[in-house]
Amino acid sequence: MRRITKKTLGHSLTNTEAIASPSQLKYKLIHYIEIKGMRDKGLIKPSKFLFGGLFQNEIDEDNAYLWLLEHLSDSVLFFDGLDQATWKINRDGDENINPYTLAEAATIMYNILSRNILADTKIVISSREFQVSDLPAEARPADIITLSGLTLDDAKKLFLYLIRQHGDKAWEKMEKLSPRLVNLVSIPVFLVLTAVIMAKNPNEPPPKTVTGLYKKIISTLSSVKNITNAKVIAGVVNKLKAMAYRGMKEGRVTFSENDLKMFGLSTEEVQDLMMKVPGNNLLSCNLLDGSFIFFFCHQSLQEFLAAGFVAEMSLPTFMFFNYGDLHKERWSVVRRFVCGIIYDETQDNLHEVSNRSLKKRFLARSIRSNLEKEDKHVCMELYTAIHESGDDDLLKQISDLDVSDIPLSRDEAHIVGSLAARSESLKSLLLFKCNINDELLAIITGCLGKRIHVSLGTKHH
Repeated sequence: MRRITKKTLGHSLTNTEAIASPSQLKYKLIHYIEIKGMRDKGLIKPSKFLFGGLFQNEIDEDNAYLWLLEHLSDSVLFFDGLDQATWKINRDGDENINPYTLAEAATIMYNILSRNILADTKIVISSREFQVSDLPAEARPADIITLSGLTLDDAKKLFLYLIRQHGDKAWEKMEKLSPRLVNLVSIPVFLVLTAVIMAKNPNEPPPKTVTGLYKKIISTLSSVKNITNAKVIAGVVNKLKAMAYRGMKEGRVTFSENDLKMFGLSTEEVQDLMMKVPGNNLLSCNLLDGSFIFFFCHQSLQEFLAAGFVAEMSLPTFMFFNYGDLHKERWSVVRRFVCGIIYDETQDNLHEVSNRSLKKRFLARSIRSNLEKEDKHVCMELYTAIHESGDDDLLKQISDLDVSDIPLSRDEAHIVGSLAARSESLKSLLLFKCNINDELLAIITGCLGKRIHVSLGTKHH
């Protein structure tokens, strides 16, 4: 697995080859397919799966597909957001089909990825890492590139540009009071969100966790122009929590106008937190039919709102969910936010958490149980959730902090170093084959201070 920055990726996409004349282009077709808007429509043709929504009728879809079949080696299919699919590829594989077989979306996707159909095309997929690792072996990509975000220098330049007048002071304050945010701003969405909060409240201390960041964002963006009553705003946010949770349960990130109505929401009430685009889904999208789909400004915003719904569940419902869905990979980001919300006892207007102490106890038990499974990628997610909680008692669940064979990002390096520095019960910190460079080592040792001597030998691993 290679980890590259988004700046490096940008350079590779804008080199001379990418802007060559038409006669020099390597591919005749680069087809972009956005998965998040696809709904499971039962049995469909591969032509509908690939080209549905681009044309007025099925004849044109079929003709486009026939052209593709004749030019497979000249074509690239780019599937964006595999982790956002409402359907799931069976981990044990699926039935093989031919290029014309009617099948469910998951079966078609499996056959494309496993190269059973369209074998000579170039396939590119984007996804969160858990979805790729969950694919059957024959469907996993040969090359995986993990994006590590902007370089710190570029992130700082953009931050200063966005903040303008108070940029230098805001950055210094963030370095001193919230080093977690400094490492998070390499991710563009967090860069923008942090800049919004720091510009809006330059005299307030920056949030120390992602949960704290989103609390401030919701408080800022939910105050739409035509809603000034605090109780009304809270009611809108509560409805969004329920809708976000329903979307997570159903494995989808897009919503229809009927979904909004079902939860008592209007398009005006969600305009600052959701995007609105034409078309009801990508299998039957028509810019002229007057229908729209909605999705949250970022997937993590949906996960934060869903976490609020989980944290506010009744105790019996929370217990059932905590020992079930909450520890499934698809809910890992929600779990981080649940820990952040339940363990943060400061008063806010967004959450009303009952039985907080009992919910903490149940969370601690389930986290300990999952740490014992010794899956390192699962453990890294749990370390992130523990860090998000800020709770020293929860930190006691970690006796051996082992992130070997995981290529760490700057944020993950900060989490590892921070947890190791805070822990009084840690027996070992293992960092073998983590692709650690000087920057990541400086982050970890900066958190540890003088508590430990780190030696990596003559080569960084």
